[in-house]
Amino acid sequence: MNVNTHVCGPTLVLASSNTGLMPVLRRELGPLRGVRMAFIPTASTVESYGVLVRLMRIRFALAGLRVQMVDPERMPAAQVCARLQSSDIIYVGGGNTFHLMHHLHAADADDVIRKLVREGVPYVGESAGAVVASDDISYIAPMDENRGHKRMRGLALTRFHVIPHVGSVSMGSSARRIVAMHAGQQDYVPLFNGQALVVRGHVARIASMPLVEQFRRLRNACRECMHSAGKMHVH
Repeated sequence: MNVNTHVCGPTLVLASSNTGLMPVLRRELGPLRGVRMAFIPTASTVESYGVLVRLMRIRFALAGLRVQMVDPERMPAAQVCARLQSSDIIYVGGGNTFHLMHHLHAADADDVIRKLVREGVPYVGESAGAVVASDDISYIAPMDENRGHKRMRGLALTRFHVIPHVGSVSMGSSARRIVAMHAGQQDYVPLFNGQALVVRGHVARIASMPLVEQFRRLRNACRECMHSAGKMHVH
């Protein structure tokens, strides 16, 4: 089964996190029931929160996708490539960017993914999975620890460099540093959790998950009210 893309060039959904991601995927890719998904959890295996990333596999399965695990860190390269080639969507989860790219390259999965995306297979990346879609992953160093990996070349699926987790509690300060380092460079795209950069051919835009956007507007409105109340004086 093939998902509905109908564009010339790659179809990428590059998300800051998996928060509210399913509505965006349905909107951008069409019905997902029965679609075969290659689920790559490799970035999460070295992070304490990794189990939360891997749980997305269950959420996708409950939504009707036919999810198959593809882990280049633990599977033979031939099996990794075979599973990628039999998939309709490629999903790359979050975690440590450098760890992820090291194992994608070691299993030759990077070349396979590039070829499949050129042929029209949609690529969905979350956090580290979004970062590796760029041509160079070194910019994420203030956020992700590099445990001795030397490869800085990404998948080069797009000219954009996603900066995830802007404004988040755990990684917001690192995100601010990266944003400041690349201020004025339009190919660096800061994203809040609940946002995704959607690239369809040569057109790119930021999509917000509906519930997350509503919450953000409500939060901002509350802050404005509190700020206004703080300026009031009782006579």
